[in-house]
Amino acid sequence: MNKRIERLMQNLPEDIDAALITGYDIRRYYTRQAIPDSFLLVSRTAVWLFASPFYRDKARKVKDAIYVEGKCLLSRLTELLIKERDSIKRVAVQADQMTVAEYEQLKRVLPCGLTADGRLDDVLYLQNCRKTEEEVRAVQEAQDAADKMFTEVLNYVHAGMDDWQLQKIVGILLRDFGSQRDSFDHVTGVGVNTSMPHVRPNGTVIRPGDFVMLDVGATIDGYGSDMTRMFAVEYADERKREIYDCVRRAQKAGCDAIELGKPCCEIDRAAREVIEEAGYGRYYMHGLGHSIGIQVPGGPRFNQTDTTPVFSGLIMTVEPGIYLPGEFGVRIEDMLHIGENEIRNMTHSTHELIIV
Repeated sequence: MNKRIERLMQNLPEDIDAALITGYDIRRYYTRQAIPDSFLLVSRTAVWLFASPFYRDKARKVKDAIYVEGKCLLSRLTELLIKERDSIKRVAVQADQMTVAEYEQLKRVLPCGLTADGRLDDVLYLQNCRKTEEEVRAVQEAQDAADKMFTEVLNYVHAGMDDWQLQKIVGILLRDFGSQRDSFDHVTGVGVNTSMPHVRPNGTVIRPGDFVMLDVGATIDGYGSDMTRMFAVEYADERKREIYDCVRRAQKAGCDAIELGKPCCEIDRAAREVIEEAGYGRYYMHGLGHSIGIQVPGGPRFNQTDTTPVFSGLIMTVEPGIYLPGEFGVRIEDMLHIGENEIRNMTHSTHELIIV
């Protein structure tokens, strides 16, 4: 039996007989296959993979699951649960992958109890964010592709190009360096737009003296990376250099604070204090970082409220930022692997302020 599925079976909440897994990335984590239009039902003793006939060949490669084929998968699920009603009386669903309308429809149709209280999500995310050596290697390959892209993209950026052109070049370079898909919607912020943490391209043209923000990620074998770097075009004035230096010091403080067993909120505090002491606390409006699962993000977070103790196997981002409305913003982000014996920075791009 697939060890990932075995662990899920063992960790199902006591009052739950089966888990209905509908999220694409989590399905891929357990099946090791990219199969759209499908879902998994995992009980304590068996696994069923429901999939469209279009994906028959891929579905049959999932050796640990009983393949259930159908054009109306909900009907096939209902039939199965009627057949298994003595052993499967209560099913948990992924609360973060289902709308209220979808959940209510399932409650009306399925012949069993249903819950979406979030406990299954906790089990799934905690399991897939504790990385094996194989998974760490895949994330490192993805990050290596992103690092290579960043080094190369600096050769293309100039005043007069716009953020759409920049995003296109970033995407092409990531593919050139081995990324199979973007791990999330990339941020390519230019000038004043860098003051918005997750800005999207809108045709803004790069001007001399502008900051450029790249928050990007590559994907290798289903595992994504996440990094943010800043650079200035032609020159950076003293105010930009001051803010950049503050964020860089905060980022280092956050990285240095990571220890096994320390609550996540204390890691956040170490970086946040640097920014607050510099007088920019109210311009730092998000947490310090998040874990990297099969999804980016997923699992524990470095923020002001998460008391989860840091544990080995995690890959965490450290990404403080300062965002000055109407002016510019700065964020610097690395990924760190937290091992039993060492904490290793997986991001190799420089922290120095680059001028292109």
